[in-house]
Amino acid sequence: MLYNSTDGANWDANSGWLSDSPLAEWYGVTTNSDGRVTHLDLFDNGLTGTLPAELGDLANLEVLVLYENQLTGTIPAELGDLGHLTWLSLSDNQLTGTLPAELGDLANLEALHLFGNQLTGTIPAKLGNLANLEHLALGGNQLTGTIPAGLGDLANLTWLDLRGNQFTGTVPANLGNLTNLEWLALSDNQLTGPVPAELGDLTKLKQLDLDANELTGTIPAKLGDLANLEVLDLRDNQFTGRIPAELGDLATLEGLYLSGNQLTGMIPAELGDLANLESLYLAGNQLAGAIPTELGDLANLKYLSLAGNRLTGTIPAELGDLTNLITLDLSRNQLTGCVPAALRDVWSVLSDDLPVCSE
Repeated sequence: MLYNSTDGANWDANSGWLSDSPLAEWYGVTTNSDGRVTHLDLFDNGLTGTLPAELGDLANLEVLVLYENQLTGTIPAELGDLGHLTWLSLSDNQLTGTLPAELGDLANLEALHLFGNQLTGTIPAKLGNLANLEHLALGGNQLTGTIPAGLGDLANLTWLDLRGNQFTGTVPANLGNLTNLEWLALSDNQLTGPVPAELGDLTKLKQLDLDANELTGTIPAKLGDLANLEVLDLRDNQFTGRIPAELGDLATLEGLYLSGNQLTGMIPAELGDLANLESLYLAGNQLAGAIPTELGDLANLKYLSLAGNRLTGTIPAELGDLTNLITLDLSRNQLTGCVPAALRDVWSVLSDDLPVCSE
């Protein structure tokens, strides 16, 4: 049924299929000692057409990998009958329709990868029953509604990707219960309200992407507790208030992206403590005061953008110590004086065409 439904004759590889050869010799098929199919791996193999409901009859199936094909139609609810399934990857196809609630019956599932399709509707609350789930990737679809609070019950989750959908409502505070989470991506949605301070409890988190939403309020100081964070991306929201000085405690941070908000106050000198920082983007806010000389301590910094704020004073000579700096954008501020000579070879966009300081 799979072969016939997905134009098997024109797959990139189909050796053994529909032959009398043992199933284990069919391309992409793995069997157990009883000859029952346990793995079906046909990723990037030119499958076109729809998924047959009969896939749900493969009672011993543990891994179903069909990503990067041209599959269309809906996800069969019968896949929820695959009680031994640990890995389901249907990403980067053209699947439509809603997420079957029956997927919440896959008690042994560890990875659910459905990103890069055209799925619509809401996330079924039953997905919160997947106690063994480690990866949930639903990004790049057209999903709507709110993010179910029940996802905060997935205690083993390490990867949560919901970016690039049309989710509304707030970020559930109980996502802070996901203490094994390493990557949280909720960017490019229509989320509103504040960032829950509880996200500061995700001490294993390496990347937090909340950019391109409609989030408001202040940036929680508790995010400074994310000791393993490498990327913090809060760009293009409606955050107000000051940049928390506590962000200077993020010793492993490599990228800090706060551009396109309504942040006020001064740039915290504590950001100069971010020894591993490579990218610092604070453009398009309402930051005022002088550029902290401590930014000159960021020895690994490559990209610095402070454009479109209300910064005053001179450009600190200490920025000339940033020998790894590739781009520097200080335009659309109220800076005076001259550009440190050590920065003249950096690709720079500076306000008022400031002259280069004499050696």
